[in-house]
Order: sequence, then structure tokens, then C-alpha cells
Amino acid sequence: MLEHQPGHFELLQSTDLDETRGLVSRVFCEHQLTLGAQQTGVNYLHQHTRSEAISFSQIRYGAAVRIEPQELGSFFLIQLPLTGHDELECGSLSLQSDVGRGSIHGPDDVFRMNWTQDCTKLAIRIERDTLERHAAKLLDAPLRQPLRFHTALDVRSAGGKFWRQTVRQAMRGLQQGEHPLLHPLLREQVEQLIITSLLAWQPSSISEQLNKPAPTILPRHIKLAEDYMRAHLDAPITNELLADLTGVSVRTLHGGFQKFRGISPMRYLRDLRMAKVREDLLDPSKPRSVTAVAMRWGFCELGRFSAEYKKCFGELPSNTLRKGC
Repeated sequence: MLEHQPGHFELLQSTDLDETRGLVSRVFCEHQLTLGAQQTGVNYLHQHTRSEAISFSQIRYGAAVRIEPQELGSFFLIQLPLTGHDELECGSLSLQSDVGRGSIHGPDDVFRMNWTQDCTKLAIRIERDTLERHAAKLLDAPLRQPLRFHTALDVRSAGGKFWRQTVRQAMRGLQQGEHPLLHPLLREQVEQLIITSLLAWQPSSISEQLNKPAPTILPRHIKLAEDYMRAHLDAPITNELLADLTGVSVRTLHGGFQKFRGISPMRYLRDLRMAKVREDLLDPSKPRSVTAVAMRWGFCELGRFSAEYKKCFGELPSNTLRKGC
């Protein structure tokens, strides 16, 4: 991840193919960059700025190019063509991205792009941890699987037009030295607006959950149980203990969690603890050992723990640990 101060503006440009690849890799990730047929060189121009959690870029190569990124790993990438078009290949999916149709790729996606000579794109990088943490807050529950979006992104719809306009206004504001958007409180609100509207508008693995009518009142015993779990995550907790604390039977407690959270109390507890594991692995001040962190939060069967962790976050805990170094 690039270490830029919020509002920092970069203008990157080059006519050298290798230098261009290196500059783009520094902002995004390692990739292969090759010229299209009958192309003699690039005329790369890249405006780049970032807020605290989101990176904004406007890029053109000035030539037809093929781009083959490695897995993004730590971020989601949204691309909105402003001119020209791009032929995208993502697994067995092929689609054309143009002024009315963008794309979104997740951390584990493998894809290839073929930009036309006149293609200019708005590219938005949102860190995986930021986006998934915000999604969990909207759901009021830990994510039980990696967040995934539909690749094709329609910016001709009302939601798409609003989202693109919000992103472009945010990028322009961050590029201006005295803009109000540089104030931390306003910047945070705009970041949340961009992320929330993306999750609300673009179909994803949590769309069904987000679109479910929220219960008007969470039963008291469910709230008490959740509050207790959050406050005592490093202590032994059982269904019987939670039932005694909340004054209901184990059956009522279990039924309430299934109805209002879609999972059992112990699964809810395990998801909370798994989120704490990830938080500690990313924190360089915490023990630099997957085993130590897992054991602290009650995961003793390390093989099973690693499999469940990868199912939740799309990567092995050792990979997360390296990010926190």
C-alpha cells in the first residue's frame, strides 16, 4: 500500500514501456504490460490522489495495451472508462467496458485487460480491510465469507450515475489544496458515502442480506448475549452461560439467533473471535505468530482454524500476518 498523505497529488507520465509498468505497479500491483499490434510506444499520463482509505486515479496509456495483473491481494479495484473501451477477460467471463459500463475486481480475481488506444479510465482502489469492515458494520455482524461483487458495473443506472459523480467530485476535491474535503471529518463522511453506496448499489455476495428488512427491535436477550460476547471474547463462553445471563432457555436463545442473525450463538461468537484474530495479525504491536494469536482467541485446532480463516477472508492467516509486518 502506498504511503501518501490524504490529498497528496501525483502526476505520473512516461513514454517508456518499462518505466510505465513500474509506475503503475507502485500505485496498484505487479503486472505484465505489453503493446498491442502495430503500436510503437506509450504516452502514459496518470493523475493520482488518495484519501485515508481510497485511492483515485485517472489513467491513459496513449496506445493499445494488454495488461495482465497478478492477484490484487489486498484491495478491490473499480474501473470506469471515460473514453474508449477495454475488452476484459476474467476467468470464463468476457465483457466490454466502456463509458457506460465499468468493472469491479476483488482481491483474488485473475483478469486481463485490453485497452484501446483512446481509452482513459477512472480507477478507484479500496482496501479490502476497509471495505469488508464497513460491510460488516452495515450488516451488524461479522462477514462469514469473503466479499465478492458482480464484475460488470453499470454506470448508466441511477445508482451508477450517482456513484460515479460522487467519486469524480471527491477526486477533484482532493486535488485542490484548500478544498473543504481535506478536512478529516468531511473526508471521512465522503469515504463512507462512496463505500456505502457501492455496497448498496452494486450486486454482491451480501446484497441479499443488505436488502432484507431490518427487524425494528432486536430482542433484549439477543442484544444482551451479543454485548456479553463482545466484552468477554477471551473468556470461556457457552450456550448455557448465555442463557443464564439473559434469562431465557438455551432453545429460545438459539432460535433467536437463527431468526435475527441467521446463525447459532456459538457461530456468532466464533465469527467475532475470527475477526479479532485478523485484527491482531494486522497489528504489528501484537505477537508475530499465527499460533499465538489463534490460541489467544480460542482456536486450538490450527489446521481447521486455517481452513476456516481462509474461507472467511480469502487468504491464509500467514499471508495476513505478513501484511502487518
